[in-house]
Amino acid sequence: MAIPIDLSRLRTAEAKAAEAQRDLIPAEVSLLQAMIVVGEEKWAEAMAIAEDASYPWAMRAALRGATMLVRDSETMDTLAFLLGFSPEDTDRLFIEAAKVTL
Repeated sequence: MAIPIDLSRLRTAEAKAAEAQRDLIPAEVSLLQAMIVVGEEKWAEAMAIAEDASYPWAMRAALRGATMLVRDSETMDTLAFLLGFSPEDTDRLFIEAAKVTL
């Protein structure tokens, strides 16, 4: 008698590698660490856009009040958009920012 195998639980090598890579990305970094990695000019451009009254007030307040950036948060998604970052760019930001010692 054959033992049934649940194929839905199998993961490809690529999926395992992607998951392992994702595990290397810090879940959060400080705002200052991110600012240092992004650089003064690009950060200032993003913050100028964030101050634009055409953006929702709550979004602008969240960015102004942030002290920590959480990788999978709406605030970080908004900041990534303002910086023109792809998801891969955002991952690199978190990896590099975590290396900054304050």
